[in-house]
Amino acid sequence: MAQAQQRQDLSELYESIGLPPLAQIIPPVFGYATFQITGVISRLGVPDVIGDGPRSAAEIAAAVRADGPFLHRVLRAAVAVGLLTSEDDEHYALSPLGALFRADAPWQGAPHDALHGHPAVWQAWGSLTGAVRTGTPAFIHAHGKGLFDYLDDDPELAKLFHDTMATGSAVQLSAVVEGYDFSRFTHVTDVGGGDGTTLSAILLANPHLRGTVFDQENAVRYAPAVLERNGLSDRAGVAAGSFFESVVSGADLFVLKSVLHDWDDERAVRLLGNIRAAMRPDSKLVMFTWLMPEPEVKRDPAEELAMAIQDIELMVMTRGETRRLGTYKKLFGQAGLEITDVIDIPCPMSLHAVEASPI
Repeated sequence: MAQAQQRQDLSELYESIGLPPLAQIIPPVFGYATFQITGVISRLGVPDVIGDGPRSAAEIAAAVRADGPFLHRVLRAAVAVGLLTSEDDEHYALSPLGALFRADAPWQGAPHDALHGHPAVWQAWGSLTGAVRTGTPAFIHAHGKGLFDYLDDDPELAKLFHDTMATGSAVQLSAVVEGYDFSRFTHVTDVGGGDGTTLSAILLANPHLRGTVFDQENAVRYAPAVLERNGLSDRAGVAAGSFFESVVSGADLFVLKSVLHDWDDERAVRLLGNIRAAMRPDSKLVMFTWLMPEPEVKRDPAEELAMAIQDIELMVMTRGETRRLGTYKKLFGQAGLEITDVIDIPCPMSLHAVEASPI
């Protein structure tokens, strides 16, 4: 009862001095701290050490080779963040949120944390104000070159980037292969397909299909191993090249998944035009992407926040943006393509399959 009264008094105090509730202040003002606390838990491998837990703070510190008192304070903070639970301030277990950072989690938070906590990416986010003032991506402000040029010179970060993209795709791919009809086609080329994760899911769900992963050399470096691991080496190949120069032909379906939003309008049209040049008259292009909702469409607040963050991340990291359908129709038209269908794919953040044919 006393604690409840104390919370009420605190709420009244904040209101009396014109402040919103503390719970509303923490995310925008202290979000950097919760991210770094999460990063320590993730990068030290604490979720895997705890496992089905609970484990004592001393056991965890010994297993991850960390300073006991310092780690104990971070464990306590991780309870407040919502990653861990504790009944006695000495033994710790994973919350459902914290379990996402285990290596065997269906959606793995650790790669995302590692990527966004990487000094090059963290520094780019710190340059967001400069990006907004000048209209130049924050990554260029921070490093003097664009993200993909930077990845060409940093193989370690390139692998982390493509691994993280593959992890993000893995959550959506079951919905993609169920929500879009691939049975009409015989050969799929995944343009910007990275390590082959997306193509693998498509081919595994459609045994009649053959396919090609097409992307820059540093992106497809690990694709042969992914295809072999999935038993697809006899049905799929890998081609390296720049989709701004040309796209390999021979497919009746070209796939773009989470690619076009990385580029400005001029380059998006060039990419689409190169796909159009590689298409047969009966070929299709399907783009799996998020669409910025129209202003009158009301969204779940959490999904709206996730969409907004995704759009700003594109501003930080690339020259792209999250576009509305009307904008895509114009870009596709300039490249000699007509959008013929838009299919909702039920998954987080409302992915869409945007299908197009040659004009």
